[in-house]
Formats: sequence, C-alpha cells, structure tokens
Amino acid sequence: MADFDARMAALRERFVAQTAREARAMAEHVQAQRWDAVRDLCHGLAGRAGMFGFAALGEVAREVEEAVDAGRSPVRLRALIDRLLAEVPRIEAP
Repeated sequence: MADFDARMAALRERFVAQTAREARAMAEHVQAQRWDAVRDLCHGLAGRAGMFGFAALGEVAREVEEAVDAGRSPVRLRALIDRLLAEVPRIEAP
C-alpha cells in the first residue's frame, strides 16, 4: 500500500507541474486566439483533474472545452479561462 501511495504522490506531483506548464501555454494561446489549442489542453486537463481529486478544475476545463466547441465569443472564453487559471494555484498548494 505504501508503494501505491508513493506512486500516486509522484504522479500527482507530475500532474501539478504539467498543469502549471499547460496554464502558461494556455495563456499564450488565448492571447493569440488559438482556440483549438486551448480546447485540446482543456480536454486533457478535464480528463486528468478528476483522477487526482481536483473536481473544480476539471469542471471548469470541461466548460472551456465545450464553450470552444460551441463557438462562444472570445470575451466569454476569456472569462471561463480566467476561472480555470484561478484554479491552478489551488492545486499547487499542499
């Protein structure tokens, strides 16, 4: 059991680091209005977040993904992405 816990802790740490990198990339994609890239990042994030217990992050990522697919306005997308980016520091806290 301790081995499993250690592996999960390592995976969680990698998830947090990857999410921080993806958040920075997402901010760049938003600036350039590369909505497909934003959607792709959010799709992956939505799938992984729940696995590590970050339901709120996963839900907002799914909302962004769906908003891009629905062709929402850049203003609406930016508001959702701001919510998503606000969740990232919460997962970095121990």
